[in-house]
Amino acid sequence: MAQQQMQRIDQQQNNKQHMVCKTIEEVVGRKTCSPSGCLKAKNGDIIMGKEKLLERWAEYIGELFDDDRKDHDVMKRNFACLPILEDEVRSTIRKMKTRKRHAQMGSP
Repeated sequence: MAQQQMQRIDQQQNNKQHMVCKTIEEVVGRKTCSPSGCLKAKNGDIIMGKEKLLERWAEYIGELFDDDRKDHDVMKRNFACLPILEDEVRSTIRKMKTRKRHAQMGSP
């Protein structure tokens, strides 16, 4: 049986790649999951099933927002800057493409 399937793989390699993958899945005995259909757990196991996927996403998002770094006072600093000159604004508007210029200024 497996020998026949291997021969089919060899024959199909000249045909469509999709059919080759399908036959390989039959030989291996498992289906691969689509990128949106499964995730990997922390230990590397593949998670399938809506509930387990949602649990893993919640865990992942929780890890992202669990920030133990010390506070940076970047926003607390007083950045001294010069006022923007009218000539700078005019120059920038002239450099913009026509459609962008009209959209930025509220024209149709």
